[in-house]
Amino acid sequence: MSKTKEVLLFILKGIIVLILALMPGVFMVVKFDPYLFLGTQPKPYIYIPNERFQIPGMARHEEYDTVILGTSMIENFSERYASQKLNANVIRLPINASYITEQKYVLDIAQKYRDIKTVLWAVDYRTVDINHGDIYSKNNVVFPKYMYDENPINDWRYIIDHNNFFWALKQFRMRKTGINPFDYMKTDREILNTWNWKTFSRELITKDYKDLYEGRKSVYDKINNLPVEIVKEVIDKDLIESIRKYPDTDFVLFFAPKSILWFKLLDQMGILEKKLEVLTYIVDEASKLPNVEIYNFQNQYQFTENLDIYLDITHYNNTANKFMIDAISEKKLITDSELFRKDNEELIERVRSDEINNLVLEILQ
Repeated sequence: MSKTKEVLLFILKGIIVLILALMPGVFMVVKFDPYLFLGTQPKPYIYIPNERFQIPGMARHEEYDTVILGTSMIENFSERYASQKLNANVIRLPINASYITEQKYVLDIAQKYRDIKTVLWAVDYRTVDINHGDIYSKNNVVFPKYMYDENPINDWRYIIDHNNFFWALKQFRMRKTGINPFDYMKTDREILNTWNWKTFSRELITKDYKDLYEGRKSVYDKINNLPVEIVKEVIDKDLIESIRKYPDTDFVLFFAPKSILWFKLLDQMGILEKKLEVLTYIVDEASKLPNVEIYNFQNQYQFTENLDIYLDITHYNNTANKFMIDAISEKKLITDSELFRKDNEELIERVRSDEINNLVLEILQ
């Protein structure tokens, strides 16, 4: 036998051995489909609270007609409450700390697999404060782009992934014994990825503000502070074009009620007006589209100055989420270019008021 044939035979044998070795794992992943990516997981579904891996499968295989998109700002929305108030079948598809790039991928998957009536989209400065195409990767975050690209050639990566095999085994054991591994997996989508169980208090938010102000934490985990023209280009290419792409879907854009201390910190950094300029551009451009409504909750001081409902400088409990759904269902607090500019002037004045300055002095003592 020639040397070439020996090498080819060796490679062929190796491939056969590899396939045989992988077959049990592949069978488990395909049958139990731990992230619902293939649509083969038996019902009732069991979820893994790892959003970047879990969300694309949910977007493909769950039943819904209304989507809530965004970052951790939408994680505490109640799907049941929103469905009832909006007379819809609502699903949350959050990706914590995501940029608009990842959110746009989720939107495209949802639009491909379902007839979407409405998209509620929590838009924020940090989600568009990027270069076009950027994906969040800070803090060692991994984004499995192959799960979002709708290219079936890439799907082999899912079925041979040893982590997916691990979770398939854990799911199998949970279905057989009822024991939830690490008390981690979820069976109720209503509580998946929520954090209402956490503690919210004035002490927590004031400590977070002080740590950020004094440099023990970096605010640049939350923002990039890129030039406004770059951010406007992202808004045009990623937000406005995504809305134009789906003219038969209603888009509800909203600005969430982050705390007054967040706005104060941005002002102390000299970028509050820049942030508001960016959001104003969103309002100006999105208002031109016939399938868009925009809501501004940044000036709802009953929330933004109630420090007991925050767990850090930006994250609020679900009393604010319910308020936003109520307002949207009743079409209250809709904004436009003129109203939003007035709100911005009021917000800046409030941030720089003696009352807020005294609050900050008290915290920093």
